Amino acid sequence: MRTKLSETICICLLAAFVFYGLSSCHKNKNENPQPRVSVPVPTDKWTHLNTANWNVSAVEVVNNTIYAGSGNTLYISKDEGATWKSVKVAAPGAADITAIKVFNNCIYIGSAGGNGIFSSNDGGVNWENSNASLFENSVSSFAELNNKLYAASDGDGVFVLNQSSNKWESFSYNLPRPFTSYHVFKITRIDNTLVAAAGVNSTFYRYSFDARQWIESSLPKHGTYILDMVVDNGAIIGIGTEGKILRSENLGMDWIYDALDLLSSISMVISNEKLYTGSLNYYVLINTVNGGWTQQRDKAAPVGSSWAIKNDFLSKILLNGIAELNGKLFLATDHGFYIRKL
Repeated sequence: MRTKLSETICICLLAAFVFYGLSSCHKNKNENPQPRVSVPVPTDKWTHLNTANWNVSAVEVVNNTIYAGSGNTLYISKDEGATWKSVKVAAPGAADITAIKVFNNCIYIGSAGGNGIFSSNDGGVNWENSNASLFENSVSSFAELNNKLYAASDGDGVFVLNQSSNKWESFSYNLPRPFTSYHVFKITRIDNTLVAAAGVNSTFYRYSFDARQWIESSLPKHGTYILDMVVDNGAIIGIGTEGKILRSENLGMDWIYDALDLLSSISMVISNEKLYTGSLNYYVLINTVNGGWTQQRDKAAPVGSSWAIKNDFLSKILLNGIAELNGKLFLATDHGFYIRKL
């Protein structure tokens, strides 16, 4: 009797552990971000922007304007961060900002925890959240193609905006695995189609407008998946759960590894890596238990050359995003913005 009881207890504990692990794997690290009040740690390569001291969870630059999200607040600067206008997107806890997009003179805000997408057509004075019930999980990214706006969710799939009604509609046609494929970590456009880093079992998707469905392809290593990606010169560059840089020249149908990629000494990664392509360089952001690393590679360098050039470490600071404006880099962190001239 004791043996059977012990076996039953072990099985229950194992099931609980597996369930917790699966659910925590997909929790967005920007859910419920809290403003940081601690004093930023100085760095000799980045200058802290004293006008911005919030936990910046998302950043977007459009037409010389910086849009920064922190909690339920959107901050807007038109003078490179010297001054900021702040607007409340929703009540506290109802719109933790995860993604920002400006489309057809409207601002669209993706949020965490199933609160959906908010939109404003008057510069942030008033906000609408028309069909949040579609979203049970966090909004991960936006993409624009042929004057249409698309959104992706880590758990709910892909959506397209109906501009006449300002409502979102499902665009997850034939995503083949509803349990895993609907975890879309990044959606973007390349050439005249959409690609999605989605699924947790080495899958990748491109959309066929002719067939009206998502086409699945595979990554090189089973059990891995892409966390973030950028598109440049017809190529998709991604970073995945292996901590390696992957590249595809044919819409994600085939992938190769960079021969020399990230700084090999980085260990104890604690949050999802980010990629960004600027005017001169590619950038990757990696957070560890001790702080955040930025690494870069010259866009003119040969494919496969090292990203571990001009790498910078910011002690005790978590990196959430990066953007470029007028010859400066704006690094979004949990201690506000850090800036550096290119």
